Formats: sequence, structure tokens, C-alpha cells
Amino acid sequence: MKSAIIVAAGSSTRFGGNKLNEKIAGKTVLERSVDIFRGISDEIIVVGDYEIEGAVCVKGGATRFDSVLNGLNAVSENCDIVAIHDGARPYASKQLVLNLFAECEQYGSAVPSLPITDTVWRKTQGGLSQPKRDDLLSVQTPQVFSCSKLRYAFANADRKYTDESGLFYVTYGEVHFVDGERGNIKITYKDDLPDYRVGVGFDVHAFTEGQGVILGGVTIPFDKKLQGHSDADVLCHAISDAVLSASDNKDIGHQFPDTDSKYKGANSMQLLAACVDLVNKRGYCVVNVSAVIICQLPKMSPYIDSMSASLANVLKTDKTCVNLSATTTEHLGALGNGDGIAVQAQALLRRIN
Repeated sequence: MKSAIIVAAGSSTRFGGNKLNEKIAGKTVLERSVDIFRGISDEIIVVGDYEIEGAVCVKGGATRFDSVLNGLNAVSENCDIVAIHDGARPYASKQLVLNLFAECEQYGSAVPSLPITDTVWRKTQGGLSQPKRDDLLSVQTPQVFSCSKLRYAFANADRKYTDESGLFYVTYGEVHFVDGERGNIKITYKDDLPDYRVGVGFDVHAFTEGQGVILGGVTIPFDKKLQGHSDADVLCHAISDAVLSASDNKDIGHQFPDTDSKYKGANSMQLLAACVDLVNKRGYCVVNVSAVIICQLPKMSPYIDSMSASLANVLKTDKTCVNLSATTTEHLGALGNGDGIAVQAQALLRRIN
């Protein structure tokens, strides 16, 4: 029988509030931490003052040691393997949990760890020293153990350990390390929470007499051009509005009004670059953009890759993060009659400072 203990009784002092109740994509941090074990563990014990569907909730203790012990006391007697997990680690993958349970079945313990990549200093009363990074490991949770062995270790502990792997090692002289996951971070400070913003942009321009259509900074041969105060790059305009709205900036019409002569015939790629600067000033960067170009003619497929590459350079992201598609309206409506081109765009931003 496999059991999981989710430790959720901390005070979140460094976070400045209850971090486990913070929402990530509609669910709390704690709910997401619990969800990792659904379908894998036969029982889930949450240690803390919560009510979680499908889990047994028990009171926390004065220390982590006491809280884990309360969780162990609530685990079924026939438990073979038990996982101890921080409630503030909502990003561990189910595959990691499966790997850890499998490794524990073979070795009696399984602790996820990562090599240290930062330079580390040790401060002591005797001065400063620099340990070798190759000699150090960063330990994560869930930590998985033989339940009977862990019970014995807790029953015979000479002090209150803050980490189960340390207690296990002191008791048995060994602990089995397994590769952890870089994304399995523990939320400790507010900056550890993801901050993403989504924006939507739409624009449409009519055709007028002329030669060539400019989209995404790429000139597409055609017997008409798009009408507009600037160069009428409807793709740039829609993406500009998407990134502006996601970053809580006013739309492109406000930023570059068509009543201002200095924007007459303006290069829309330069306007988009200015919008990206506004996004960066708000503390965000562009993660990815998706846009659909809607028109009957001209055919877009030969130019999609060039447009993506051109836009990625201005958006300060990779070409693979600019996904463009094109469709028609099957000759329905003004666009289907060949009167112009419309674009709908979505942008995802991430906070960088």
C-alpha cells in the first residue's frame, strides 16, 4: 500500500500570508500539491487545518518533525511505502512520484535531489569558506521511504529533524538519491509564484488600390494594398494590441493615434517594438504569441515562416514561440468577398521583475 503525507502546517512567515491558499490557474497551491498523488497513492494525508476532498486531514504540530509524525500516525497500518511532500511544492510531476515509488520499492528510500549550480559560501565563527559544488546536493520532496523504517526512525529520533532524509540517514547510514526536477520548486516567497498575463488583439484593414501587402514586416506580392494611416500591417497591429492589453497598457490607437502626422506611413514593426518596450517597462516579457490571419487572398502559406521569424526578433522571443496560421471565410462576408484582411492574436506574458 502506498501513502502520501502532505505537510501543510507551516506559518508562511517569509511569504507574508498563507501561500498554500494562493491560486495557480484556478486551484490553490495545496490543491495542486495534493493532486500530484491522486491516482498514484492509495491514501493521502494532509497535515494542517484544511479540508481537501479525497484526503484525510489531521492537525499540524509545533514543528515539521511533529507534523510529519502526526501524519505518520494517521497512515494505515498496512502501508508499505510512504511519501512525505511539502504542501508548497505544487509543480512536482506525477512521473517523478512514480519514479520515486519504484526506486523506494527497490532501495527502501528515494529522495529527489539536484546538483548545486550556484556558488556557495559557508559562514562560520572561524571565517568564510567555499565548499566544492560537486560535493553538494539540493534535496527536494516528495521523499519516499519504507513506512516501517520511517516509523522506527521517528520513534527513536534523538532530536527533531527538519528533513526526513537526514533522519533516515542518521538511523540507517544510507539514503538513496534520485534525480529531481528543476521545475519542482518550493514556494517560499511571493516571487516564487508564477505571474502570467494573457492578452487578445484584433484588427482589420480594407484593401485599396496599390501593390503589395505588408504583414509581420514581410511584403507579400498582391495587386492591392491595405489601407491605413501607417503601413497598415494588420498582423503587427493585432499583436501589438494583444501584448498591450496583457500588460495593462492602453491600445495601439491610444499609443499611436491616427490623428498624429508623425505616424503617417509608419513602419508597424517599429511600432510593435515600441509596444514590447512598454511591456518590458511593466516588468513583463513575451512568452509566446498565436495569431490567425483571416482573408480570401492573397495566399499566406508561403510567407508564414518568414513572418514568424521577423516577428520573433521584434518580440524578443524564439521563432517557435510565434505561431501563425491563416484561414478563409469560405467566401462569406466582407472578408470572403476580398474586401480586406483581419487578424486575431493572443499573447502570453511572464513577469520578469
